[in-house]
Amino acid sequence: MTDPSHGLSSSEAELNKRRTVFGKNEIPPTPSKSFLTLAWEAIQDITLIILLIAAVVSLGLSFYKPPEAAGVHQDASEQSANWIEGAAILVAVVVVVMVTALNDWTKEKQFRGLQSKIDTEHKFSVIRDGQAVDISVHELVVGDIARVKYGDLLPADGIVIQSNDLKLDESSLTGESDLIRKSPDTDPILLSGKSIQKINCCNK
Repeated sequence: MTDPSHGLSSSEAELNKRRTVFGKNEIPPTPSKSFLTLAWEAIQDITLIILLIAAVVSLGLSFYKPPEAAGVHQDASEQSANWIEGAAILVAVVVVVMVTALNDWTKEKQFRGLQSKIDTEHKFSVIRDGQAVDISVHELVVGDIARVKYGDLLPADGIVIQSNDLKLDESSLTGESDLIRKSPDTDPILLSGKSIQKINCCNK
């Protein structure tokens, strides 16, 4: 049970117990792709596949020595240089794949760093032991009394226990642009990720 006025206890034992029973307020991040995986995805491009086939065929033909016809004699230097075209195509494909994979790997690393920074800096106000404290959204536990304000994005599902003309933007869920009125008596359900339009207090 949660005291509507004083909220949860700030005792770590109590908070850890709730995290153990209900889980943490976070979605486990998907494993990052390795450089080799990104390189494999880059080489799936149809143009690069065609170039690879052309390089293999060119290299194969460069090492093939047909029997010399009567009166026809191929220059030895020209024959020894036939492999260069196929090798050049192969090198070009490798360079394109490596550059694409490196670019994707750098972007993914930057995105994860930015996401981690946002998650760390995103604070939320809750009531614990009767005092308002700002905590990271990942530190929220089931039963927390959250104090939200205009423009906040709800970090978790919850129910309204006190509000003042509370309205939410649920267009991402319903597809309708009209604001949805919420109150403890009529519609108290709040969903994570929705935008708060009025000052209110809700129970996670």
